[in-house]
Amino acid sequence: MSTHRRDIQQSSSTGCHKCGVLCLYGCIHVCRLRDAIISKAAFKPPLRPGYTLDDNGNFVLDAKLWPTRVVSNALSTHGIEARHRFIPGRIGKHISAVLIQLAGDKASNDKSEGRYKNDRELVVFSHGNSTDIGYMFPAYVNFCRNQRVDILAYDYSGYGLSDGEPAEKCLYSDIEHVYKYVRSWLKVKPELIILYGNSLGSVPSSYLASMPEKYPIGGLILDAPLSSAIRLQVGYVKKTPRFDAFANIEYLKSKALYPTLVIHGTSDGIIPIEHARDLAFVVEVRHAELMPEGNYTLQFDMESSKESCDDSVPVFSRPGIELIKQPEDLLRTWWVPGAGHNNIQLDYPEAYVRTIEVFFKLCTTWRINRKG
Repeated sequence: MSTHRRDIQQSSSTGCHKCGVLCLYGCIHVCRLRDAIISKAAFKPPLRPGYTLDDNGNFVLDAKLWPTRVVSNALSTHGIEARHRFIPGRIGKHISAVLIQLAGDKASNDKSEGRYKNDRELVVFSHGNSTDIGYMFPAYVNFCRNQRVDILAYDYSGYGLSDGEPAEKCLYSDIEHVYKYVRSWLKVKPELIILYGNSLGSVPSSYLASMPEKYPIGGLILDAPLSSAIRLQVGYVKKTPRFDAFANIEYLKSKALYPTLVIHGTSDGIIPIEHARDLAFVVEVRHAELMPEGNYTLQFDMESSKESCDDSVPVFSRPGIELIKQPEDLLRTWWVPGAGHNNIQLDYPEAYVRTIEVFFKLCTTWRINRKG
């Protein structure tokens, strides 16, 4: 069999598979089984929470994760404080969260809720699948210590000690309630709120970012994000189907203009890097729409793009198209060579810290320029 004929057969087989999957999802949607199947298939809470609360409500980690069970005692010597709290969620439900902050003089008279310094960034961290704020806690502490920012991390419904069952709609409801808590109780200014979404966490983060008038923020970090559920199953589709889930690629089309960082490993075997590249392009186009005319340039290298003219590949994912960066551009990307889905912080710690540090400096510059 010739190579040409084999390629045609493989292409035909791939197309048939894609059509079959799309038809299956469409039938599931028509039968009103979409939400139930997504809840069952997409969410994988840990079988055992990575933390508990003692009789005094202190945040307690498994000894394998932290040498001192009551973490606040161990962190106090390093000038860091961690407090657990239950954030009011949907009617009768509570969201388990932990506030990790640099210690200092209280900026609020409310000893239980207030932060120490109100002019410091607060990172709202939405974690990935198959984990919770207990298993992620060491990473949060390192982030807080290295970047000198506060962190509010929370568990989705059905994860950790949060009430309820996992569901896509709960994913969105949870982060809305967390945002309201950050604004109403912690008194954080919108421009100091930075959303950090890792893997599955990119979904609630992008969702919240899609409503800038209702939920204004000062920055967005997407770490190993997906573009949508359908695209994760079948690859590129030109138009997002009505029955798609976790549609970050649509949410980001209505974001506001603020610093945005997209991180992805080039060897990610769970969510291919094409997802992050496609999201970065959507953000780039959106920023171009919002920037004053003449301050933003997209340059398409059409000659080199001729090598990749397959219509099944989105135009902005082809190697011949370059995004021309200007100093004032608010989009930053970091494609980590050889990195997988969950090892960037562990295997590239210095580069990770430096990349995040540069991003926060960009956020500071953005805030200053807005005031000016």
